Amino acid sequence: MSLTAYDQARGLRLIAELGETHPHLPAAEVHVHRQISLVAELTIDVVLHGDEAGFAQWQRALGITSVETHRVMLGGWVSSGHVTRDGISIVLTLHHRQDAPSARTLAVAA
Repeated sequence: MSLTAYDQARGLRLIAELGETHPHLPAAEVHVHRQISLVAELTIDVVLHGDEAGFAQWQRALGITSVETHRVMLGGWVSSGHVTRDGISIVLTLHHRQDAPSARTLAVAA
C-alpha cells in the first residue's frame, strides 16, 4: 500500500492539534510515513537535535512514559520513546550532542 496525501494530512493534523494545545512546544522535524506494524500503519517521527529541554516538553505533551538512550557510532547519543495515538504511532527522538546526556537530563525526561 502506498502512502497518500490524505494519510499524511491525518498525521499532520495530529501534530497541529498538539501545537494548538501545547503552544510552547519547540519546533521539531516531523516526518509522516507508512510503517507496517501490528500497532499502526502510519508513523510520525518527531526529531529534535541537541534540545534536551524541548525533548522533555514533547515527551510530556505526548504522554510518553518510557525513554531509552543509546550510544551511537561516532560518539553521539540518541534518546527515543514512542506512543500510539488515534491509531498513529508517534516516535520521539533526540540526537544529543557528542557529550553524554547528563544524569539529570535523563531523570527529567523519564
